Amino acid sequence: MSRKDSLVLAVWCAAVLALLAPVWARSGAVFFNHGDLYTYHVPLRSLSALALQRGRLPFWNPFILLGLPHAANPQAALFYPPAMLSFFWPVARALMWDQVFHLLWAGVGMFLLARAQRLDRAGAAILASSFALSPFLVYRVTEGIPTLLAALAWAPWIWLAWLAGGPGLLAAAFALQLLSGHGQFLLVNAAGMALWALCRADRRALLSRMAVAGAAGAALTCVQWVLTAQFLGRSVRAGWAGAASGLYALTPASLLSWLHPGALGTPFDGRWTAPLSEFYETCAGNAGLVALALAAVGLARGRRRLPAAALGLGGLALSFGPANAPLRALLTLPVLSYLRTPARWLFLALWAVLLLAGAALARLDAPPRARGLRTALALAAFLLLAAWDAAFLSPQDPRPFLAPNPAVADSVGGRPFRVLTDPELANPNKAALYRMRNVNGYEAFYLAGVPAWARSVEGSPAADASRVYVSRWPSEELAQAGVAARLSAAGIGWQKFRPLVFFIDAAGRRLDAPMIKIFAEEPERWRVLAVPPAQASGVVFLDPAYPGWRAWEDGRPLEILPWGGLFQAVVLPAIRRPGAKTAFTFDFHPTFWTALVALTAAAWAAWLALALRRAEAA
Repeated sequence: MSRKDSLVLAVWCAAVLALLAPVWARSGAVFFNHGDLYTYHVPLRSLSALALQRGRLPFWNPFILLGLPHAANPQAALFYPPAMLSFFWPVARALMWDQVFHLLWAGVGMFLLARAQRLDRAGAAILASSFALSPFLVYRVTEGIPTLLAALAWAPWIWLAWLAGGPGLLAAAFALQLLSGHGQFLLVNAAGMALWALCRADRRALLSRMAVAGAAGAALTCVQWVLTAQFLGRSVRAGWAGAASGLYALTPASLLSWLHPGALGTPFDGRWTAPLSEFYETCAGNAGLVALALAAVGLARGRRRLPAAALGLGGLALSFGPANAPLRALLTLPVLSYLRTPARWLFLALWAVLLLAGAALARLDAPPRARGLRTALALAAFLLLAAWDAAFLSPQDPRPFLAPNPAVADSVGGRPFRVLTDPELANPNKAALYRMRNVNGYEAFYLAGVPAWARSVEGSPAADASRVYVSRWPSEELAQAGVAARLSAAGIGWQKFRPLVFFIDAAGRRLDAPMIKIFAEEPERWRVLAVPPAQASGVVFLDPAYPGWRAWEDGRPLEILPWGGLFQAVVLPAIRRPGAKTAFTFDFHPTFWTALVALTAAAWAAWLALALRRAEAA
């Protein structure tokens, strides 16, 4: 990159930082968002940050939905380097800087990609603004989903490494996009790359490079995707078979937002009456009038229109979801059936617009008299999008949403029993901030046995694709699951409950123990001191059954079996001393954890060695 490139890029970054200054320059502020930042990402990152600050890895999250894997959840972004900001700053503020970084990273990547494709600096600046400041990226900030923004920010870097012929850099970019928290955009982007390559004469070289880098990227990230695949296979998504693939599908009317992002109204002007999430997902295809006009020129006069046109049409068709009959079968295929937001395939149409705009700018590069026009277009592209974005990038004080309630913290925080949050409370996942074990919660996917348990408690369905909202109180079914308290707007209500660890006889009946003490040292580790009843043949542990849980009695390993359709139990040895005190330990580590860490470390070591060798050869 030349000195002039660096100067133009520095000016562009300074302009973006100025646009974002009302937030990052204000002490404690975050970007205004409509909820997911507080209701989902702050609790997740808080759980990770607290564990890392204590010198351990957080493998299990017991604080929502009865308990579920944490490291296996991709949106926890546990292995993504920028997520480490939460280790040093308050989590909400760290997420704000995470969003600032990824908006800049998206623009820098697009600028360098354009320059590598021989566009001049003004043309590269146009594409940088049209991508990084497009509603498709900026709306992820207001939507409160930083993992979507992070995954999108890696797209231009992936194309840059791919077209530059560097399989090592491409593998690393694939890996970081996956680790950033939303593998859906890795899949969408990779599908777009393959479709674009198939329309080119050099398809064999491009597809071969992509396959090699994809395999290497899988090796670099096996510590994440293996755990996530295991979790998905045991989650509610495993049984979807495409049934929920149309939750956020594009409509013909939403295409008007390509011309003007507010054509159908916005959450701020009162004209948008559908759920807010539908606006952010389906009305985000706008890349700015400058890019759209240039794309029209590129489509009409570009020499390589077919790959970009195929990419755009393919993405647009998939964005309409299962309602598009020819594609309905495609969306029920393995992996694709896990996706529930067809509108995100709109990324391919946005990318096609940028490719076509680049083709038009390449034609404008030739005559010197076009230099002033290109500079004017660069300013217009930035200013028009910045003017629209400003309303969606305003500051917000996170304290009213995250401030702790001392009465709740003192009564139920960190205690070895469960609570039931009233479904009317806006943020059930805030339970993680109190370290209290909530029955309800909000999660992209969770264990498949939970909806059946919720129905048995409620007497009717009490779960959907991302929430569990049990409300029946009090109830013996809740007491049997260790639920002691109910939190509502009126305060805390109590009921008699059964401990989270208890003994059973050979017929599965609960037994009262002469003595039982439970120590929940960490989410992944329990210690129990007890005097087993004479008739005891097993111990039930009321965290959901999941591969990786292990149990010991006085240091001797015990076999864990499913119990009650969702939970787990261990069988006690038949020979024991009556009335003797016994110590039980329950511990969770992901299956094959040591092997996965070793494979991932070896892959990164090999990648680094090859990178150094190439650098020396150059």
